[in-house]
Amino acid sequence: MGKKTGMDRRDFIKASAVGLAGVGTTLAAGPAAAATGPAASPVSAKVKSYRTLGQTGFKASDIGIGTSQTFPTEVLRAALDAGVNYFDTSEGYGRGQAETSIGEAIKGRDRKSLFITTKLRLDGLADTAAVVAKLDQSLARLQTDYVDCLMINPPTAASVKGELYHQAVAELKKLGKVRFSGAGTHGSRTPGQGEPMDQVLLAAVEDGRFDVLLVVYNFLQKEPGDRVLEAASKKGLGLTIMKSNPLGRYYSTMDRIEQLKKDGQPIDERLQKSMEQMAETAKQAEAFIQKNGLKTPAEVKAAALKFVLTDPRVHTLNLAFNTFDDVQTFLALSGQPLGGKDRVLLASYEKDCGSLYCRHACGVCEADCPNGVPINTIMRYNHYFEALGSERHAMAEYAALETARADACRTCEGPCERACPYGVPVRALLCMAHGQLSLP
Repeated sequence: MGKKTGMDRRDFIKASAVGLAGVGTTLAAGPAAAATGPAASPVSAKVKSYRTLGQTGFKASDIGIGTSQTFPTEVLRAALDAGVNYFDTSEGYGRGQAETSIGEAIKGRDRKSLFITTKLRLDGLADTAAVVAKLDQSLARLQTDYVDCLMINPPTAASVKGELYHQAVAELKKLGKVRFSGAGTHGSRTPGQGEPMDQVLLAAVEDGRFDVLLVVYNFLQKEPGDRVLEAASKKGLGLTIMKSNPLGRYYSTMDRIEQLKKDGQPIDERLQKSMEQMAETAKQAEAFIQKNGLKTPAEVKAAALKFVLTDPRVHTLNLAFNTFDDVQTFLALSGQPLGGKDRVLLASYEKDCGSLYCRHACGVCEADCPNGVPINTIMRYNHYFEALGSERHAMAEYAALETARADACRTCEGPCERACPYGVPVRALLCMAHGQLSLP
């Protein structure tokens, strides 16, 4: 018998609490281990590369902190001690708790050495005074007198010109509470109420009043982000990246299919065909593991992040730091180029597993859904669950949806799958997402 070069699928899944999971968790520890056990070991890795954040002139660490939930303050302090100086947050992350954590972490530090971006939702606000009052609440949580960048999430190209926001930014700059203006988007929230990310952010570039953009960009979703990066870099905008890791629990696909059957979920003939397609892709994923002799999911994750860091147009890559191990693992990639072996690994992954990734901020298939399912939003919540380890947050957001949910997909003919240009088995993924995002 020949020598085994890799590991089988079940061993590979075992190696990580979240399979090929991603940016917010590590192989060794989850969020609960941040202050105890092995995760509390000292961090030796340091930021090795700083890049000028476009026309802001700020020298930003190539790896920044992207907060989407409450993170342990001590972990944030460890990242700061290691040289991280960029924060991307929002009033809505953890209902303000993320900003509170940052406020505690930056106490006693030179404020001018940090760049803090936060986001506000302006829905229902009547005038600039209301925007100022809302930002004041964020500033109180952040324990600072100003934010470097106030960012909005415009859903459409037309909405980047929202005068309330631009008037408020002008007023806040006069008050010394905001220095720069920014925009970022996840695409549509509900069908018919949003546009693809690149369309929105290219409009923001053309508008000329924004200084910083937050862009979806990864090795499986290159083209939309590339268009934005190219146009924005020519105008000197600061470019920050989210959703850089398109990897999820793809190796456990077959296990999840079996679980759906055990749970007695209704599976009609059409859905069965979609799942058979997914099972075949999962077999290809097993072949990918063996072919590349992988030992842990971290090898692919590291290559995925280096793909983004290698792009000279990118100024900072926002990652979620849950544990001390995250600080050590992520900062070890600072300044690291994408090597030849990494390129081969990512190309192989794209070939064997790429069709299992529902592209972030895409929404191309939503217009074809007869039930009005917010596909882009649900798959984003599923990403939080699978790749960021934010299970509770993802399930709460899904439970709060006031639109049709993915249980409507079980008996649908699946026009979304025919509309997908990437061959993604969208309906089957949505059914699985419903199963794991639904509160018991």
